[in-house]
Amino acid sequence: MYRKIEAKKKIFNPILRTYFLELRLRWRKVLFSSFSTVVFVLLFSSFYPYHFNKGEFYRDEITYFKFFILFVSCFFFSDIVCSEFTLKTGYIMFPKINRYKLIVGKYIANLSIIIFLLILHYLTLNISVMIIYESVILEWVISLGIAIMYAITLSAFILLFSTIIPKVNLTIILIILIYFIGFTILEQVFTAVNQELEPIFSLNYIGNLINHVVPGGLPNYQLYRGQLPWGQRWNWVYYAGDTLPPVKLWLTPTIEVAILIMSFYIALFFLLTFLVLKRKEF
Repeated sequence: MYRKIEAKKKIFNPILRTYFLELRLRWRKVLFSSFSTVVFVLLFSSFYPYHFNKGEFYRDEITYFKFFILFVSCFFFSDIVCSEFTLKTGYIMFPKINRYKLIVGKYIANLSIIIFLLILHYLTLNISVMIIYESVILEWVISLGIAIMYAITLSAFILLFSTIIPKVNLTIILIILIYFIGFTILEQVFTAVNQELEPIFSLNYIGNLINHVVPGGLPNYQLYRGQLPWGQRWNWVYYAGDTLPPVKLWLTPTIEVAILIMSFYIALFFLLTFLVLKRKEF
């Protein structure tokens, strides 16, 4: 029994030390990010037209917040491995820790920061909704859960590129290009090949679910027997003069499909990260 406890301490103590050290090193970034998300919600609430209903207010704000999740994830996760390559800390023997425990400790610390920022944002947003509309939207819990899983997916995606590319700025630029340009081009290619093909591979497309779970986020919205509000998940885009046939624009995946795809991506990205780390020396 004593040996098992000691063995567990040898595994978890280095991770915990790295975890708390990373939190101490990140406190300025945490303060800046916390201030930014609170100010963003307050500014959005101040200039938003109040004649719109609370669902429209909530959806529009979270639509922009999806991009905040991307940028803050790049802000915290892009240098987890890059910094170790730059400083060559993989050669340090004290305290006794291997590269995997080091990276796991740093990753968990940064993930806990991201989750804290997400919760802070939703709490601030709910306070604004309560002040403006004197009510709350219960679906915010679902949106928060999806946002957290989406942040984990992005973090795994960024961690993989941080492992491959030993430069922080280059990693961030590449991630943003893939997210905004790469996925967008692939979505258009899928639409050109077959409009019935839903672009569930796109992280940009999956992120739309964060705001579309809010009531009214889908066309033909109907609440049926207390189940999740799912209506039509696409729109037809018509060109001026009807010179070209309409294009089917997919708005959002279902919750089940999104969770399945994100789970697959998380497992795949972590596996690839492990395989790359196994072959790298730093």
